[in-house]
Amino acid sequence: MRTIGDWLHLHQRQRPAKEALVGVDGRRTYGELAERSWALGRGLRSLGAQPGSHIGVLAANTVYNAEMFFSIAASGGVYVAYNWRWTELELAEGIEETGAGIILVEEQFLPLLEGALEIYGRTHDQLPTVIVQGAQTDNLRQGSGPLLDPTTLDSPLCIIYTGGSTGKSKGVVLSHRAAVANAFNELVDCQLGSRPHERGLIVTPLFHSAGLLCWLVAHFVGGATSVLAPKFDAESLVDWVGREKITNTFMIPNMMRKMMDNGVLADPVFRQNLRALHTGAGLLRMPDKELFAEMLPGTDLYYRYGLTEAGPMVTRLRPEDMFDPEVDGSIGQEYFMAEVQLQDPDGRPTPVGDLGEICVRGPSLMTGYYGRPEQTAEALQDGWLRTGDVATQNDRGYYFFRDRLKEMIKTGGENVYAAEVEQALHMHPAVLEAAVVGVPDLKWDEEVRAAIVLRSEVAATQEELSTFLRTQLAGYKIPKQMVFLQPEELPRSAAGKLRKATLKQNLGWTSPDPAARTTKSETF
Repeated sequence: MRTIGDWLHLHQRQRPAKEALVGVDGRRTYGELAERSWALGRGLRSLGAQPGSHIGVLAANTVYNAEMFFSIAASGGVYVAYNWRWTELELAEGIEETGAGIILVEEQFLPLLEGALEIYGRTHDQLPTVIVQGAQTDNLRQGSGPLLDPTTLDSPLCIIYTGGSTGKSKGVVLSHRAAVANAFNELVDCQLGSRPHERGLIVTPLFHSAGLLCWLVAHFVGGATSVLAPKFDAESLVDWVGREKITNTFMIPNMMRKMMDNGVLADPVFRQNLRALHTGAGLLRMPDKELFAEMLPGTDLYYRYGLTEAGPMVTRLRPEDMFDPEVDGSIGQEYFMAEVQLQDPDGRPTPVGDLGEICVRGPSLMTGYYGRPEQTAEALQDGWLRTGDVATQNDRGYYFFRDRLKEMIKTGGENVYAAEVEQALHMHPAVLEAAVVGVPDLKWDEEVRAAIVLRSEVAATQEELSTFLRTQLAGYKIPKQMVFLQPEELPRSAAGKLRKATLKQNLGWTSPDPAARTTKSETF
């Protein structure tokens, strides 16, 4: 197994003329990427960067950002991915927590960084060295030829912040070993980056593990081409896929549903080029899959489950699984280099069919949460990562996600898993998106409620949906109240994950006071 720096050397020798990176800001072959990374790595060392030094990056999905990642790896430093959607205060907190002595910033985000450093400077005498995209970065490059890689497989490679959908974001430290092991999982189990002429489109931000590790690093290790799209929208997606002959990409399920609902995925450009589409971080049920197969009959469909702390991938459904009715709604089986076990609160394996917490171990796991030893010890126990997700397993080894432990709803003494109710709602042909939450209730402790987005030009009522759910679920699991929203009214994180706490606040669903309740017929 090689470090990222070792892979730079290998590709520079074996495929120097092959295209490695494409973006709105240019193109780089593997030979150019290696030379530029080595030259900037020397410049970072001249600024005082040592093996293990934290170097912050504030940039979008661009060739510049990807080059910074590989340059920092070549220098022996640690790439700290800052979220450009943060506020100035959040960015200041991230800089303080990670202690980055150098920050590389894309020009468009310089005002955000300057505002954050103004806040940071109120309590610190010394500010980080800031290097701006363009002349400052180019002037920092020094020399030519290979740079000695000072890292080992267990050296820290990057710090990526969690999505923070259930609490404050935490910085996850991942090693070179973890990143490369995850890439091997992708190459072996999903053929991602391993096929001839593979060109993967990255639409998820590089400050999240999906974009950085599952696409950029996996394609890099496989010697394939990464195409970086700075934003996701239907028009630009069609353009990228057609112009760059994209063979694979990733979309979360709500992106897929929107593009199928408005007919964009039926555009001939996808049939002509796209050979695989990967999805995850949400629900995908048989009606969605059948519509996808109708629009793109020659495109393989993969579903994957993971989390940043796992490096990130844990389980996957491959194309041959997708239309098997026995595993519809499953998150699949474990990856090649991941071992999964469902455990009870005491760490004992649960029997087949019983609920248990998803626990995973293997070489792609995080080293820990940066600067948070207590939370690291809570998450990593006896070599297992306790994910905080609840699932069941069938006798064929397929896992079925039920919910986050923190999002389980307790109503009238019964446990209701929001994901189970959401999956049932997604089986109704009128439902495009569904979010189920527990709301404080004076009588039942919590009341099950749902926010629904309907497909375009399709109508449905709460009574109709409740009647449908009664054929799928026990009565106590059926939402007492439903509201109907527009797609843009579902608050999401930068990774596209639904923010349920924000949704509850927006709807006034945070109080047990009956006077604060939303009426059942209200539509937003």
